[in-house]
Amino acid sequence: MLAKILINTSVNTLNKVYDYLIPEELEKEAEVGKRVSVSFGRGKDLTEGLIVKLSTEYEEPKYKLKYIDSFLDDISYLNESRLKLAKYIAYVYFCNVYDALKLMLPPGTKSKNSSKSIETRKDKKIVLIKSTDEIMQDIESNVIKSAKQIQLLSFLMYTDNVLISDVIDGLSISRSVINTAQKNGYIDIVECDKERDFLKDLHVERSTSLTPTDEQKNVIDGISRYIYDEEYKQCLIHGVTGSGKTEVYLQLIERVLDQGRKAIVLVPEISLTYQTVERFVSRFGNDIAILHSKMTIAKRKEEYKRIKMGKVNIVIGARSAIFAPLDNIGLVIIDEEHDTSYYSQTKPKYSTKDIAAYICKEENAVLVLGSATPEISTYNKAINGTIELFEMKNRAANAKLPQIELISLRDDRIMGNTSSISLALKEAIEENIKNKEQTMLFLNKRGYNSYLTCKECGYVFNCPNCDVAMTYHKTNNLLLCHYCSHAERNVHICPKCGSEQISSYNLGTEKLEEELKELFPKISVLRMDADTTIARDAQAKILDDFKNNNIDVLIGTQMISKGHDMPNVTLVGIIGADSLLAMNDFSASERAFSNIYQVSGRAGRSTKEGRVLIQTSDSENYILEAVKHNDYNEFFDKEIDYRKTYGYPPFIDILLFEVSGANLEDVKSDAEKLYNILSYDNQNEYRVFSPKSPYIQKLNNRFRVNVMVKAKLNTAIYSKMYGKIKIYNAKKRANASLSITKNPTFI
Repeated sequence: MLAKILINTSVNTLNKVYDYLIPEELEKEAEVGKRVSVSFGRGKDLTEGLIVKLSTEYEEPKYKLKYIDSFLDDISYLNESRLKLAKYIAYVYFCNVYDALKLMLPPGTKSKNSSKSIETRKDKKIVLIKSTDEIMQDIESNVIKSAKQIQLLSFLMYTDNVLISDVIDGLSISRSVINTAQKNGYIDIVECDKERDFLKDLHVERSTSLTPTDEQKNVIDGISRYIYDEEYKQCLIHGVTGSGKTEVYLQLIERVLDQGRKAIVLVPEISLTYQTVERFVSRFGNDIAILHSKMTIAKRKEEYKRIKMGKVNIVIGARSAIFAPLDNIGLVIIDEEHDTSYYSQTKPKYSTKDIAAYICKEENAVLVLGSATPEISTYNKAINGTIELFEMKNRAANAKLPQIELISLRDDRIMGNTSSISLALKEAIEENIKNKEQTMLFLNKRGYNSYLTCKECGYVFNCPNCDVAMTYHKTNNLLLCHYCSHAERNVHICPKCGSEQISSYNLGTEKLEEELKELFPKISVLRMDADTTIARDAQAKILDDFKNNNIDVLIGTQMISKGHDMPNVTLVGIIGADSLLAMNDFSASERAFSNIYQVSGRAGRSTKEGRVLIQTSDSENYILEAVKHNDYNEFFDKEIDYRKTYGYPPFIDILLFEVSGANLEDVKSDAEKLYNILSYDNQNEYRVFSPKSPYIQKLNNRFRVNVMVKAKLNTAIYSKMYGKIKIYNAKKRANASLSITKNPTFI
């Protein structure tokens, strides 16, 4: 038997199938979509590949074929439609087919040299065996000198019994750092209990469909027409925060299940996955599979098998769940569709909405996009009739939209208040505490201070690996890079001029928490940001504690802005709004409006009225004015005019070519070379912009230079771009890398 196999590689020239023979004793295992281990090229090492076609009839080749060594999968998770999808992704997003196929496969493959597979290895957890006082004494006396050791131990002092994999991924530290801490007697590593089965442990009362409001009924009936006709259709539900979109989703899924078909529900945050699952389990029982990146490899593999074997009808998860091996899909729902997490930032750099639209079209299914602040491009399609628009302008259960006020920080400074919490917000928090109501404070910067600088010479404490300032974290007294996770002990003397006059700038969530506790010593406070949610299930635990344990205030970054329904939250304070407004990017205004409007929507979602205080020095800004009026269309009208005038999506497509490498001059030279290749023989079909460094020029010791192309993408333009890329790849330096992003969210 002959197998045509794709090799696991990102090398462009190897993006094709290769013929292999299957040993007779393995022929029964052979199946399209299974991963295999093969010898490739002249080396002796085995390489992973994937079967895309099988044949029992073939002509004897002119050269000697190699045999497949072994199979790496017990079952196949792919079929012809998924292979077709992979080819589409590879074409549209400029990657190899195997890069696309990996999106559709469960993590983990069996190792040739191990009886255990990656997905069945037990994870282990780290336990502190020295007291916090002993560790702090060793840090202060320089017994522990390594910044990474300090970072690890400081984290474990606050979050003990955490999985090794979570620490490595969340803190970006190596296993050797953990081993050193174990060798020096600070920690122990032990086998962990079996991973909690969230669905089995979840005890919620079963519920039935609620009587829909008139607006909800209009949406349900309108979309159900396409579900019953099994017709491909894209629909946008533009509903204000608290309008009851989730109930609409639940009733649409009921109709899909009645048709004998299945559904995928996507949410942008892992914390929302658990909240959504609770609602869905109460309605549908355990007919659900969950997929997201915080699950162990073994658990994700288990869920993939359940889905593939047809044991569930509903899949809920973050972005990658769109690739679940679910058959007979009738409905895909993308909640909070505006969120940038639906755009992959790693190769292949795909748009989840584009992939979902492709799948729904192939399956004659309905794609439902929901948001209170739809992406500009999505809403433009809706008002132009490309997709169907459904509006929900009122909150469910007679709840009112919150009253939104702009608080002038200039007035506070005149009155002598230098705190990051304005006098008006302080008074509102006091009132909320008195009324036993809860408060959310939003600040989209984690850490203690954003950066440190020398007062004498202006030196900024930058990361040595990245072109960014490091953030000071007071909890462990470290300077951390939020891009590459480089860590240094806090420096009190300027390395350039020797001055001790070091100043800190800009507020972070850690410092805000400290200030709040100084103002209100007796209140209970939780913080939710990337530093406090490293451990598995940490986001869900924080939200559960806030909701159920009478916590007074939750401080958080954009994690708290998305979809959370907390009935007792009546006050939202937005700190640092000006920093969101000051971002210099074509989509910065859209992100600022969405973040501020969405977090405002957490207030007053039940019977109690909500209030939102936005602290700003720019109270006349059109973005804040639109938020104040609870008017998305007011913002959209201004933003769409700007996009049209200056030529940005949705009126034009953007291809961002990023050249990167270890040497800046080489990268600049290669970028110039790419620019010339793209510009040559261009008959005004597209516009090429000269090479430009991005806002952060260096990341992880690699310099980056961008070349931007604006065009209306079609088959002819794609063909031309592929031809240009081929010429460039033949001329570029061997150590230069090229990545291409279609319609990036950041430029």
